[in-house]
Amino acid sequence: MARYLPLLDDAQRRAFDHPPKWTAAQRKLYCSLPDWATQVLNSLVTPHSRGGFVLQVGYFQPTGRFFSTDRFRAADGAYVQQRYRLGEVEWARYDKATRFHHRQLILQQFGVAPFEQVETVVRAQVTHFARQQMNPVAVFHSAADYLRARRWELPTYAGLAGVVTEAFRTVEERLTTQLALHLTPAVRQQLDALFTTEADEPAHAHRPYRLTTLKRSLELMRPAAIRANVQDYTVLQALFAQVHPVVQALDLSEEVVRYYARYVERAQVFQVRQQADKKYLMVLCFVVYQYYQVGDLLTETLLQAVQTHRNAAQRETQERVYRQQQDTAAQLRELLDGVVSHGAALAQLEDVAFSFARTNEEKVAALLAWLQTPDVAAFAQLRQTAQQLRKGGGGSPTGPYYQVVEERSRTLQRRLGEILRRVAYEGAADSPLALALAQYRARDGQVGSHPPTCFLKPAERTALAEAASPVSLYKALLAGHVADHLKAGKLNLAHSLRYRPFDTYLLDATTWATQREQLLLQTNLTDWREPGSFLDALHTKLAAAFARTFDRLAAGTNPGVKTRADGRPRFLTPAQPVDEEAPPPRPLFPGPGLISLHEALHTVNQACRFTECLQHWSPRNRPPRPAERVFFAGIMAYGCNLGLTRMAHATKHVAQSALENTVNWYFSLENLRRANDAVVALTGKLPVSRLFQRDPNQTHTSSDGQKYYVAVDSIHATYSYKYFGQEKGIVSYGFLDDRHRLFHSVTISASEREAAYLVDGLLHNDVVESTIHSTDTHGFTEVNFAVTYLIQVAFAPRIQSFQDQQLYAFAGMDVPDLTAYALAPVKRVDRGLIEAQWKPFCGSS
Repeated sequence: MARYLPLLDDAQRRAFDHPPKWTAAQRKLYCSLPDWATQVLNSLVTPHSRGGFVLQVGYFQPTGRFFSTDRFRAADGAYVQQRYRLGEVEWARYDKATRFHHRQLILQQFGVAPFEQVETVVRAQVTHFARQQMNPVAVFHSAADYLRARRWELPTYAGLAGVVTEAFRTVEERLTTQLALHLTPAVRQQLDALFTTEADEPAHAHRPYRLTTLKRSLELMRPAAIRANVQDYTVLQALFAQVHPVVQALDLSEEVVRYYARYVERAQVFQVRQQADKKYLMVLCFVVYQYYQVGDLLTETLLQAVQTHRNAAQRETQERVYRQQQDTAAQLRELLDGVVSHGAALAQLEDVAFSFARTNEEKVAALLAWLQTPDVAAFAQLRQTAQQLRKGGGGSPTGPYYQVVEERSRTLQRRLGEILRRVAYEGAADSPLALALAQYRARDGQVGSHPPTCFLKPAERTALAEAASPVSLYKALLAGHVADHLKAGKLNLAHSLRYRPFDTYLLDATTWATQREQLLLQTNLTDWREPGSFLDALHTKLAAAFARTFDRLAAGTNPGVKTRADGRPRFLTPAQPVDEEAPPPRPLFPGPGLISLHEALHTVNQACRFTECLQHWSPRNRPPRPAERVFFAGIMAYGCNLGLTRMAHATKHVAQSALENTVNWYFSLENLRRANDAVVALTGKLPVSRLFQRDPNQTHTSSDGQKYYVAVDSIHATYSYKYFGQEKGIVSYGFLDDRHRLFHSVTISASEREAAYLVDGLLHNDVVESTIHSTDTHGFTEVNFAVTYLIQVAFAPRIQSFQDQQLYAFAGMDVPDLTAYALAPVKRVDRGLIEAQWKPFCGSS
């Protein structure tokens, strides 16, 4: 490993090791000394000592660091000379001993610990950071933030980079040593086999390495693609069983596993194989991470296939019921016409039978003649029609639904049969479905004559007993219940990123018990040890909100509420009043003209250097950096949905191989987010952005989803008749602030609710700090109200028919009769339940 890891480039390193560049206002602010510093200044005699002390105090406040005289900025020195009337200053005489004395004095007065005093603690914490993630640049910035948060002195770039480099060297040496101890010959042989081909011959385009074949994951719903994913999952499952004990012994964090796995995905096989000391560690992480990913992909396939099957079955059921109703109506008319006609003939026979003008022989002859007429033969056929009407299912609440499910089961089995047999979904020990699924896997998909049916609903059991093919119907019902239980969290995938048990995402009980106080201190939750004061404050605040709201309703001063004729309120959105004194709008941008996208990107990049955020995936062995035009070409290829091939053909001086290599190694999700943050930060500095801000004292953000039609086959695209008709699409859920800065976005399925992703957008950015957030009804849940309150963000959703929502109040709170306001009666908050759940959360005894 090099002496220092390449953490910052030359410009960033110079910015870190030099004092900040101040504006005139900042220079005046930071060079204004506090009282204690003024007393010290008055005790100093020489101009260079006085001037050096003022600048060290000024530079230390925003940076937490001290600087040598050769790095003092000339404008700052001239300002200090003039303001404090120092006269001519020989800065070279401000020697090391004087700087050291001033440093000790400033640290003591500001209550900041010197770096050498806390260096051991810092090294331990940075080593912990390095074990959690393998991005040295992120660890460097985290270490700097850690020092600032604890009011500890920041060292020079070389000092902090040395700590980070040593931490990564320690972590890698420890991992290498542990790996050598736990890597058995059998596991080593399994991993070496990944660097060979199936025929043990040299690899080429049609004979790839085994490792290369495992990198694929086909995100399609076609049966052939699903079978290929299941085959990969089976191979990975066998490998995972071999390597998982080694990974557990190494105690690798999820971030470390993801880093090495992504490196293997990006690299060529020879690039991985040539790293003799780390290739096994890399492949271990790749097997684990890919096993998790493919398992999640198959689970998502199962969920979407079941939903598609159900939608198709319901649609076909409706069509059959409609056709059946038409056929039933015709048969019913036929039956009624026959009964009426037969009734008229019986009336005539009755007249003959009771006639005194005819003899018995004549009456018998008339009856026999009538029995031989075509009408009697036709009436006999009506018995079959009546039986068909009786069996038609018109009285069944589901109609022919289960019959359709049974008939379509073959199509579903072609997609999900292998998934249910290979993927080990687990549930509670007493779960009837988990037991049935385990038996299904143990029999390799063979149901048998008496499969377990305890998990089925009564109507499903009845349909299964009457089914023409019970096996087909049973498998379809089993898949449906598995999908429902996965969504509800009653079934889980133990080795997964998205579908594992909820408790595995939390701290284990031992860690919480031993590190409780430290964790509360790190997360600034020490005030929440006891729920009493928190709930009391919330009680007072909620009571005041109820009183203020209903006092305004009673007084009629709420502009959003009008009174109906019957005295009940009518809720509406008042129109925005017109500002008569507002100046006429003026165009913000110049008139018509053409500006190339490349020029726009180049201009923005000159101002914020967002391309510097696109760093090579490997922090150690970095090749020469591509030209900026290559980065611009990659951004335009994705941003304009052109693809890399078309972009390379349309771009001069950018080879397709260079473009693909750049996108592969530099365009990670983390890098793109940092680049977007740089652009967002630049936008916030522009004066024009402040024109859109209504209140400079708060940041109002909002989020909403935009639907996009997807023309290609993708497992992530789902149906939404409202937006796509009979086609599929996705949703881009974006977050925007009141200065029109798009600071976060995520792509989700069109069938998912946006509310689950709201908190992610508020927390996963380092630029925009929201104080109030708004969404539409699709982004609202009661849980989001609670979580946003805890992170100190006011949640103000625009809820359609909000008067139908349930309101809550603490017990003992004075709340008027809400039914008088056309609102649902208030429900009471169970404070005892909150306190009971609070104790294990915050560690109360």
